[in-house]
Amino acid sequence: MICHKTRASALLVIAVLWAALGHAQTSISAAEAKNHVGERATVCGEVASARYATTSKGNPTFINLDKPYPKQIFTLLNLVDLGK
Repeated sequence: MICHKTRASALLVIAVLWAALGHAQTSISAAEAKNHVGERATVCGEVASARYATTSKGNPTFINLDKPYPKQIFTLLNLVDLGK
């Protein structure tokens, strides 16, 4: 009887881990991002340039991956509006 409970517990753990793998976030390159619009993924790349636009509304920060502006492959945009 103890062996049966142990086996059932092990199967439950395997099932939970298998489900978690199915929901794991996908990692893609900056160049691949254009092929995954509307999907949830982690975009990986080397920061090639960045600009903090203090005089623009919302104080945007632009982070360009893989190649610097104006030939960037992927741009991250972060808006920080501190109510100024």
